[in-house]
Amino acid sequence: MVAAVCISQTSYCCVFLLIQLQKEVPTDKMPKKTTKNSFYFFMVDFKEQQRKKGINYANMNEVGSAAGPVWEAAPPAVRAKFEAIAKKEKQKYNIPECKYTSQGVSLAQIDREAEELQRAIEDEQKDIKNMVTKKGLDCPALDLHIFVMDVNCYCKASRDYVVGETALMQFNIRNGIQEAYHTIINPGNIPIGYASDVKYGSVELGLDMPDESKERTDYISVLANTIDYLKKNIDKNDRIPALFTMPDKVAPLTNFLQQMCRRAGEDDTIFRVYQLDRLFYTMVNFVRLSEDAGFPKESLALNQLKKDPFKYNPGLACQHHEVNDKAVECCLSRVRRWAYTFLDTACPAAGIVALPGKHLPADFDIEQTQIFQEQKKTRLPPSVWREPNSCDASPNTSFNLPVEPSTSKVVKRVHVPLRRPKSNFPDPSCAEVPELTDLDFPHLSRVSRGPANVENTFNKLNINE
Repeated sequence: MVAAVCISQTSYCCVFLLIQLQKEVPTDKMPKKTTKNSFYFFMVDFKEQQRKKGINYANMNEVGSAAGPVWEAAPPAVRAKFEAIAKKEKQKYNIPECKYTSQGVSLAQIDREAEELQRAIEDEQKDIKNMVTKKGLDCPALDLHIFVMDVNCYCKASRDYVVGETALMQFNIRNGIQEAYHTIINPGNIPIGYASDVKYGSVELGLDMPDESKERTDYISVLANTIDYLKKNIDKNDRIPALFTMPDKVAPLTNFLQQMCRRAGEDDTIFRVYQLDRLFYTMVNFVRLSEDAGFPKESLALNQLKKDPFKYNPGLACQHHEVNDKAVECCLSRVRRWAYTFLDTACPAAGIVALPGKHLPADFDIEQTQIFQEQKKTRLPPSVWREPNSCDASPNTSFNLPVEPSTSKVVKRVHVPLRRPKSNFPDPSCAEVPELTDLDFPHLSRVSRGPANVENTFNKLNINE
């Protein structure tokens, strides 16, 4: 009797706990009911059709084995019928339709990221166009302060880029380049597992290996100097100007700015990092004085920057890279070359006279460049050969054929061979080579090592003994 009472009390407690748990768990947190796919509903219909024919199956596994080949060969109209049933079932239980790639990434997420990227590109293009065309008739595009920034990274770790150098420079079309801000960065500790990558990057970029024994570069100080440089020529109420760099440097530069803002507790949204080629394309097409100047496509502006015509111009890099013979990889040299390439195309298009030291390197020979450009304008197009006739007033001279001044007809050239075949060679210098015999080569007195001395050699060995 006591045991029965205990069992009843235990059952009552279990039921009470289940009721309480059901009350405490919200309905939206309860696991959602899984729905069936289109093949499941096809199997149900297939089973019913076979039952009417007198064919019965023990379980759904047998139904699946029999319905699989029929489902594979089913026309699209039949598949669409059961797919609509499965879709309606999902909508009934508010189950979102989601597909995944082989790596487990949602296709909806991929589409969403693509839309965000496209929206960001459109916003960037709109912002650049507003910067170039603002204030209307005042034409501020020639005086627009353009800031280019570059970073040299040892490698990319799991989260952040390991930065070893940065440079920031300002320029405009009217006044040329200004003084740049450049600094070498000691990132301190090397991320675990990336020592080899850092060493390879230091060799390629001409930078020293991060020194853990020395004091680490103060990112807060670098951030403050960067902001002060950007705010130098703007009003207090204006936002920080946008930074421009090459497309492959957008991600490292953005990450470097985020690292500095994270350590300083600053909002990283104050910075805007845009592609320099888009500004190049928009600016040149806006300030050009003729339709022949400028770029018909944005990709041509990028190609012009990638050509890097001032790549090997001396005196553009910092002292550290000049000593290490890595001037091409210097950030300071790179931002200067970007600015010179930009101005080399924008100044002629806008009618601005390019001055060495401002729009071009100080030792640049601008006179020879202007002469070459004038020669290009007056250069005749390449001539095309055609058969001469008597009606030609001025015969084609593409092949530099001699012309008689009286008749103005082309004189036919006659090929004279240097020597005639099967001749007696009257010229002493071309005399026939005489035949040589063994008598012309006397025998040399030397010891023969051939078969003649084999017998003597065996006699000396005393093999018979």
